[in-house]
Order: sequence, then C-alpha cells, then structure tokens
Amino acid sequence: MSECHYLFKSCILGAYYPEAERCLRVVFDRLDTQYVDDPAQSSCTGHGYHSGIYPLKTTLEVNRRNFSLARGKGCDDIVTSCVTSYATLKEMKKLLKDPIKIYHGLEVLYEHRNEILRGLKYNLEGIKVVTHHGCHYTKIFYDDVKAGDPERPVLLDEIATSLGGEVLDYSERSLCCGMGFNHLLLDQEYCKKIARRKLESIKKVNPDLILVHCPGCLLTLDRFQGILKQEMGLELQIPVLNYTELIALLFGVASDEIGIKTHHVALEGVIERIKE
Repeated sequence: MSECHYLFKSCILGAYYPEAERCLRVVFDRLDTQYVDDPAQSSCTGHGYHSGIYPLKTTLEVNRRNFSLARGKGCDDIVTSCVTSYATLKEMKKLLKDPIKIYHGLEVLYEHRNEILRGLKYNLEGIKVVTHHGCHYTKIFYDDVKAGDPERPVLLDEIATSLGGEVLDYSERSLCCGMGFNHLLLDQEYCKKIARRKLESIKKVNPDLILVHCPGCLLTLDRFQGILKQEMGLELQIPVLNYTELIALLFGVASDEIGIKTHHVALEGVIERIKE
C-alpha cells in the first residue's frame, strides 16, 4: 500500500450515514495515515451500473477520470469504504488496464490492527458480535479476499476478535443482506423477505451487535428492522455498526460524532456496555 491513499467516498454512506464516512478519516488521523480527500471525486456509478441503468461505457469513463484524479494527487492507490465501489473500481481498473491499486478501508485498518490496539480507549470485552461481509467484497474478486475465503470470509471476524469481542456463528452467515440492486428498486418485498431471513437467523444467537463493512448492508440490516417491526410486529432491535463507527467509538470519539441519530435501531444500549 502507498504512503498516501486517495480516499474514495461512498454515495450511500454520504447520503444515509455521513458520520460513518467521516469516521474513516478520524481513524486514519489517529493512526497518522496520510490520505487525500478530494472534492472533485465522482461517484463510481456502481449502484446504477449494477442496476442496469448506466451502461458499461459510462462507468468506464467516469472511473477513468477518478483514476486520473488519484494519480494527479500523487496517490497510486484508492481506498474506499464501500464494497460496491471496491468491486466496481477493480473491474474498471482491469478493463482499462490501469496500474492503480484498489483497497477496501477495512483492509487498510487490518494492516494497522496492532497500532489500533495500542490507541484504544475502550474494547469489546464482554460484547457478542456477529459479522456480515458484503457480497461485492467476497463474491466478485474471489482471489483478493483478505482473510478467510470467498465462502467464509473472516476479515471482520478477525478485527472484532482483536478488539476483544466474541464472534458468534449463525446459520445464514453467507446469505446476502437482501439489498440487491434491481430488487431494491423494483421489488422491495423480495428484499424484505431476504432481510427477514437473515435477521431472524442472527436473532437466534442473541448478539449485542451486527458488524458490517458495506454501506448497503448497513442501510438494509438497520432500516429493515424498523419496517419488519411496523409491518409484521417482529421485535429484533439488533444494533448495526459499520466498522468505521465501531473503531472510532473504541478510540473514544463521542457517540454523537459517530452518527447514532442516523441509525434506525438505537445504539445507546450497546455503547453504554462498551464504555462500562
């Protein structure tokens, strides 16, 4: 990895959980990791591309520009918190034969995990965690999965364990969160069905939180809990945290600065337990 990362912002995090996006910058600052936060960056167009709205040529040209911007800032890698951006950028890099390297933000923090441990104010001792790895991280560029394998990635698991948490297994671990792309736009009932199956499987092991590294998964697993309660009376109430929010919290960043008010499922209870 290069000494200076081009930080690639996520449209979903920016729209729904903006503080989760900011938390990666906070963590990088705590680690004295150099990065460029470029306001000229464009969306990767991944949501529209995978929904069949944007043609390949459009996505290629938009990201040709993004790669050029990164190089123009002196960066030879791009770091993104979005697994769809991760996969889209890697696909466009391959098609364009561009030498730039693409990393997910969690991969960078994984490399710095020992430094993270030295800077923690809190840890996850006594906290039970389930993890959910985004499909676009594990199921497109199979050979690039950082820890574990595409059928059983453990990148989030190893991070959670290193932070002191107990990682629980559950039967639908490999199931998609339910978001999809066309499905989300055209058939939310299908999305709801998959999300319910996923969340009910998680509920059976009674975790304190769900840890994710994908903005779409965060939105789906958080938002659909409220929808399932309203429409079906399902009481789930499982807090969902993005990895950036969790690590910033453990560094001692104030609860309101990680964006707890943007979450559908209340985080106060699990945050109080972490800070005990």
